[in-house]
Amino acid sequence: MIDLGDYLEELDKAGELLTVNEEVHWNQEVGAFSSMSNRAGGQAIHFTKLTGYPEGCTLASNLFGGPGTFYEHKRTTWGRLAIGLGLDPKIDYEALTQTIIERQHHPILPVEVSAAPCKEVKLTGHQINLFKFPLPLLHREDGGRYGTGHVLILKDPESDWQNWGVYRWKAVGPNTLATNFDVGKDAKAIYKKYAAQGKPMPFAIVVGGAPAILMASATSLPPMISAAAYAGGLNLDPINIIKAETSGIFVPADAEIVIEGETVPNEFIEEGPFGSIIGYTKPSLQPLMKVTAITHKEKCILPVIVDGTKVSDTQIILSMFESVRIFRDLVENNQYPVNWVNVVPDFGLGLCVIAVKNMYPGLTFRIARSAFTCSNFFDKLLFVDAEVVPVAGPSILAAISAKTHAARDIHFLHGLPPTLLNRYVTEEDMKKGGGAGRVYMEGCWPAHWSKSDLPMPNVYETVFSKEIREVVRSKWKDVYGFKEDVIELPEGKRFEF
Repeated sequence: MIDLGDYLEELDKAGELLTVNEEVHWNQEVGAFSSMSNRAGGQAIHFTKLTGYPEGCTLASNLFGGPGTFYEHKRTTWGRLAIGLGLDPKIDYEALTQTIIERQHHPILPVEVSAAPCKEVKLTGHQINLFKFPLPLLHREDGGRYGTGHVLILKDPESDWQNWGVYRWKAVGPNTLATNFDVGKDAKAIYKKYAAQGKPMPFAIVVGGAPAILMASATSLPPMISAAAYAGGLNLDPINIIKAETSGIFVPADAEIVIEGETVPNEFIEEGPFGSIIGYTKPSLQPLMKVTAITHKEKCILPVIVDGTKVSDTQIILSMFESVRIFRDLVENNQYPVNWVNVVPDFGLGLCVIAVKNMYPGLTFRIARSAFTCSNFFDKLLFVDAEVVPVAGPSILAAISAKTHAARDIHFLHGLPPTLLNRYVTEEDMKKGGGAGRVYMEGCWPAHWSKSDLPMPNVYETVFSKEIREVVRSKWKDVYGFKEDVIELPEGKRFEF
């Protein structure tokens, strides 16, 4: 997949895109329509006419999200993300995670080119104006008009390594902006190196491009690892890159818009508040960033992510790639009998569910300790049996209800630092040391039970024979006239209710 336009075409073919040709206002209307589509499990949206803006730059939202996992929808939570990787949107969760893992094992180095679509229009000097683009005011209490779901590229001053990360940014003025460096340790570390030398830090903000670029940039990678190569692996094709106009940074050649600039030493500006996935952030002082050039396609698409809505693109992408990272650590590094991992997007990424073959007493404790060490996203962990269908929301509650012994199967780990996304830790908690802990719950049948000890679940696949189920399948639509599709679980899988 080459660029964002190609991706929109694939979404449209799959019935996952709604094109809106009616005029919509960038001030909250874009955010409100996108928020409701998230809540209702609707399509991605392409807004082609923005109030006060001529034709030439459109706006697209909800590009990677889908409905949550807690209610039944025709489209899957991860379907649009799958399309972005060139896969069938109906692919099941385990097959998708295995495909991502396989591609991560085979990164493809980027290819440098001398000409690029992102250079069709070049703006410098007095031509620079961030408000030329329909940056939206997404939520009514936001501190300004924001760019979201875009990739910030920074170059380490001590090496050739370029860090790619996903950060929100606020347009402060026509040629100034602010981003929040507190949300990413690598970007913050790079900034501190420049600040210690009293030097401006060059940056580039990449808007649009192949979906794999955003996915790779949102993945927690070890320092000095190329996100561009990871994106190429996910894409099954190298990412074309080209040198920026005003610095030594290399940017994706097929981006819609590239904003270049540098920080102003010892000058800071207020960033926030902003409606994020954990609620409104508080204003904070962040480095002032001055824009030195903007390049873009003649006709460009501005993608946005409307955070704070269930379930947003941020939650979907972080859920998938953090789940994959934890799964790889548990299985590849520790050899644990884990079938799948899901950092549930519906619950603000604060709950992780792990499907495990519960082979011996104490296994879940060992896995819990590894999972909590591996990730700082969640502080609540639920184990379910290996055969449970991934990300079936009601199964989460059913496993707790049917299998978790209230006195024996709920375990607390104390003295650990707060997670990244919590909202409940108080100053008083922090004074007591650490401020938070972890809890894991065993929603599995006991390891020492034999097959004869296990109760038979009362579900469609177990209470009706294959022959009867085939009769239902054959007559469901053609004879009885049902409009909905038959929903049957894969062999060996089950819901927990």
